[in-house]
Amino acid sequence: MGLSTVLKAKTRQVKSSNYVTRLRTEGLLPVVFYGPDMDKALSLSIDYKEFKTAFTTSEGNRFLYTVDIEGQGPQAALLKDFQVDPLSRKVIHADFYKVDPNTPVTVKVPVQLTGKPAGVEKGGQLQFGAREVKLTALPGQAPAELTVDVSHLGLGQSMHFSQITPPEGMKLVYSADLPVATVVIPKGLKSEMDAAAAEADEKKGKK
Repeated sequence: MGLSTVLKAKTRQVKSSNYVTRLRTEGLLPVVFYGPDMDKALSLSIDYKEFKTAFTTSEGNRFLYTVDIEGQGPQAALLKDFQVDPLSRKVIHADFYKVDPNTPVTVKVPVQLTGKPAGVEKGGQLQFGAREVKLTALPGQAPAELTVDVSHLGLGQSMHFSQITPPEGMKLVYSADLPVATVVIPKGLKSEMDAAAAEADEKKGKK
């Protein structure tokens, strides 16, 4: 679930860029923690390897965490933003936003397709569309991924956001009804289907 990943954090001083660089060389990630009920934002540091593992391989939602701040205890938090070094591609800074465990939040969730489409059985090719979708859920209930069954798709058919039924208590958020999967008809197969349809129409016309 969303808050299954715990990141331990310590407060850090706000100093020069050299100080922040030193933190990174020590294997720490500078982060800022803030929220609507806080007087001011907190400057923290967390273990970079722990963050990387949580962000890339955690079983929980990769945007929701429990940030366990030394001396203050665990806090539900949403990964609001992060900066990546353009050369190393490593995350060099992150912003965490404190959330209320009882208030729904909107998070990004990867789409996982399941089932072999009926159209694939007939020679079609399954083509992925949107790989990620936003949904609103309580922090502790946000899934790590959204599984979508596409076994019913026939040749030339698509599965759109509007056709997805989210888990109970959750709601999909989208501005465009994009497809998440389409069973594409290969050119060779389409030519065969068109020829067969034309032949069928010709036979009907002769009757």
